[in-house]
Amino acid sequence: MKPTQYQVKLWIANHWTLVFNGFFFTYAALPVLAPVLLAAGYEGPAAVIYRAYGFTCHQMPSHSHFIAGHQVAVCQRCIAIHVMLAVTGIIYATRLFRVPMLSFRWFLLFLIPMGIDGGMALVSELLVAIPIYPLWIIGIVIMAIAGVLLHRQNLMTWQVYLFFAAGPFSLLYIQIFGPHESNWQLRTITGSIYAVGGIWLIYPMLEESFRDLRREAQTNLARLQAS
Repeated sequence: MKPTQYQVKLWIANHWTLVFNGFFFTYAALPVLAPVLLAAGYEGPAAVIYRAYGFTCHQMPSHSHFIAGHQVAVCQRCIAIHVMLAVTGIIYATRLFRVPMLSFRWFLLFLIPMGIDGGMALVSELLVAIPIYPLWIIGIVIMAIAGVLLHRQNLMTWQVYLFFAAGPFSLLYIQIFGPHESNWQLRTITGSIYAVGGIWLIYPMLEESFRDLRREAQTNLARLQAS
């Protein structure tokens, strides 16, 4: 392998947070740019952004922000996730503080708020067409199957039990208090919590991987320079 290729590997290993944070920042900025372009008369580029993000988001107007009278290209929850991924990634890159590596079972706790809010809103919409009792049966069957599989792998921890409990709690809440309607505040908060957990889970693992890549590239470059 040529020295340049090792140098590229070394650069990536040293600047991986810049690469990932740049991607997250761009991914968060484009949906906001779309309505600005539309308002300025650039319908073609705006349409490309709307179409691209339509593969990842439902883009419901009732769940979206508007700029200059035009809808942002993703919903309120998605924009919160995208922005917070970028913000949390930048905070991680500044190395102002380091936190212990987050395991997946702890990451489940970051999923619960979004799951409850989004799940309750979805179930509330389904109740217009079907009764709640089939949803109870479906939920119990899914939990039973998942519980057996996880138990066989010795993965049933209190975090997993709490994650599973969110489903019945949501159904019980709806059955007692009626349909749940989410709002932009809940979608923003729960999406942000999920994004923080995602960065906390993934970035420390990436750092270890790129540390190994950095060590390998440095070793190979030193060997080439010595030969």
